[in-house]
Amino acid sequence: MNNIEKDARILIVDDTPQNTQILGTILLKEGYKINVARNGRHALDVIEKILPDIILLDVMMPELDGFETCKILKASQKTKEIPVIFLTARTDTEDLVQGFDLGAVDYVTKPFNSTELLMRVRTHLELKLSREMIETVSNERKELLHVLCHDLANPFNAMISVLNIAEDYSKFDSYKKDLLSAAKSGTEIIKLVRDMRSLEEKKLNLINTSLLYSIAQSYFLLGSLFSKKNIELEVNIDEDIEIIAEHSSFINSVLNNIFTNAIKFSYPDSKIVVNAEKKGRYAYISIRDFGIGISENMLANLFNISKNNSRTGTSGEIGTGFGMPIIKKFINAYGGEIEVFSQDEALNTGSHGTEVKLKLQLGENI
Repeated sequence: MNNIEKDARILIVDDTPQNTQILGTILLKEGYKINVARNGRHALDVIEKILPDIILLDVMMPELDGFETCKILKASQKTKEIPVIFLTARTDTEDLVQGFDLGAVDYVTKPFNSTELLMRVRTHLELKLSREMIETVSNERKELLHVLCHDLANPFNAMISVLNIAEDYSKFDSYKKDLLSAAKSGTEIIKLVRDMRSLEEKKLNLINTSLLYSIAQSYFLLGSLFSKKNIELEVNIDEDIEIIAEHSSFINSVLNNIFTNAIKFSYPDSKIVVNAEKKGRYAYISIRDFGIGISENMLANLFNISKNNSRTGTSGEIGTGFGMPIIKKFINAYGGEIEVFSQDEALNTGSHGTEVKLKLQLGENI
């Protein structure tokens, strides 16, 4: 068995014990993990607890036949991508067409031929893995595009803001430090995009990073966004708190994304509050806004890049929905944790808004 198949789990659904015994013997001999269900309804119960990689589904069963079971599976977001191979003694074209119309990928006829069965199972496991790899690559490219389009815009906006308030060349010297800081941030983002390609395999350059300085730098880069909606940033953080992070990504991909979201979903003339405290070996950071909040459904899928979590801000701002998955990826890479709590304005008119909580290792432990 190759690497593609070594962890594969197969669910056999058949109301005839002799059939499940024969199939189980063939598949177990090849090293597959097996679960068995005696009918369609039992299969749905099993899948609630254990998600298989492929389903071998008998057509003719009492209560809930294979066609109806397949229809239910393909209608569910959780199970629609699992390959279904029908087990049937019927080879009528009409039955086969019905099975394929419902979303089945193949069929195996009874009595079972072990060579044919294993070939079809192996083929569809390989196809499933290929689809997953393509989706992974697609998501990675979406993340890189988000960093380029979203994060890189912030340094340029900061430079534009500085240039707009510089009335003549004689004042450039006083703004030189800010312009250099914004330009440096832009070049760091470009380097970061290169590094993200290998984020899963490569250790980031984790260093002691001042939390207060990082927040100040993020505020500078997003200054025009804060000003546009007249949003106050209240920061209650001791100067000596240092956390373990990769400097550029923490500012440009973590803090900037969190603050951008907070600004986007806050009302004009409101505020965002940042608190932090040290407990043991960790810094616990809270970034809280008092905006429109997040619905329960969106909150449940907030870190899932395959879900479309984009929505319009309080002043019509448009987003991509990729920010939160990127934040979580970097926080995990730092060895930290992230949680998001929210009260949806539609359900909580008196108290609403979103709080992002970060748990990061203190710098003294690096």
